[in-house]
Amino acid sequence: MRRKIQRRDVLKGAGAAGIATLAGCSTEGGDGDGDGSDGDGAPDAVMVVGFPESGIQLFRDFYSEFADDVPDLDIIVPDGLIDTDLPGEVDNDMNNVIGTAPSAGGPGADFFADLYEEEYDTSPAVFNAQAYDAMAVEILAATAAGENDGSAIRDRIRTVANPGGDEFGPEDLPEAVETVAGGDPVHYVGASSSVDFDVNGDIATAAYDVRDFQDGEIETLDTLEFGNELSDEDQDATAEDPVGVDEFEARIGVLMPETGDLGPLGGPIRDGALLAATQVNDAGLNVTVDTRVEDTQTDPQAGISGANALVDAGFGAVVGPAASNVNLQVADQVFIPNGVVGISPSSTSPDVTELDDDDYVFRTAPSDLLQGPAMAQLASGDRVGAESSGTLYLNDAYGQSLEEEYAAAFEENGGEVTERVSFEPAQSTYTSQWSSVLNE
Repeated sequence: MRRKIQRRDVLKGAGAAGIATLAGCSTEGGDGDGDGSDGDGAPDAVMVVGFPESGIQLFRDFYSEFADDVPDLDIIVPDGLIDTDLPGEVDNDMNNVIGTAPSAGGPGADFFADLYEEEYDTSPAVFNAQAYDAMAVEILAATAAGENDGSAIRDRIRTVANPGGDEFGPEDLPEAVETVAGGDPVHYVGASSSVDFDVNGDIATAAYDVRDFQDGEIETLDTLEFGNELSDEDQDATAEDPVGVDEFEARIGVLMPETGDLGPLGGPIRDGALLAATQVNDAGLNVTVDTRVEDTQTDPQAGISGANALVDAGFGAVVGPAASNVNLQVADQVFIPNGVVGISPSSTSPDVTELDDDDYVFRTAPSDLLQGPAMAQLASGDRVGAESSGTLYLNDAYGQSLEEEYAAAFEENGGEVTERVSFEPAQSTYTSQWSSVLNE
């Protein structure tokens, strides 16, 4: 059983200065005068939660139908809409949009970025480093177990990820695999973070980038670090010794949205995971990695089908799923009852923390218990200066939980949350939702 984490627990390590830094960030189009509302009853800002495929139509509708009426409106977005292709698809520079996304802020971030660009001829995007780290941890844990049994892998996740052994980063991943194969624990420190797991399977520390859409590009304005030291309870969580192996093939599944609403982000996230397997396989070790990719289609039923296919094929550990609504259902219906380890690189719903999962579900992405308050501070800070905010959010576990965290934090900061409007993916139009949230 997992213990419930409150917002105050996960924020206390950030410090006042870390949160306050967000207040100095700006987005072009925000006047920062805090005059209460923009237009006839419209809020100063709107927080929009969604995925790129729906985001295309959603923002097309805003800029074609409403932007002229609310010229000073600021739009705040989270990781799911931090997509470099979005301005081109929308055919607008989106200069009034700013947001937050988990950063690749680990010790191995630069090495990973260079390795990713060399392999794929493009720079990594959001959650790509988290996917690399998830695959690296599962390869190391499976090697430490000496078998592809989910329970044996589960019991060695913290053996390879948390402090206790010699430290290895992404640049040393093949050497870390050799060390574990030799029967010694390692402390893997990653590309996205230190990748230390608490008793809930969440990472203990995280970093967020503040990203601004400007002239069709996305500019990183700042990076903020959050989190706490591992508690005694975290450090006492199960971490069995490596068994030592001469030869071994780790079988790691990848369950990602190659299509559907999250498809534009899911492909690069998948590639981040596969990069760690390629790195190990190219090193000429006695340990190799067999991978298999299944497409969730950003749909829970397709995700369950793909997860079952991986279980039937003998994969005891899986990187994914990506979307929270898919992850929660796959965990409940496939991973937990079949004893399979799942490490999601991008499922951020706080509900993941509270799963009764027998310690089979982990994630390398931080919970939205952090991102919601960070977005709220960005919206209410001096430069954006919003005293009122509406919310427009995807009607699923990800959208609902992040919207709730944002709204609660925005009101705690002294702001007023006006209209709170949900939407479904793949709608043909979002004009009625925009009308509602803008009070038109």
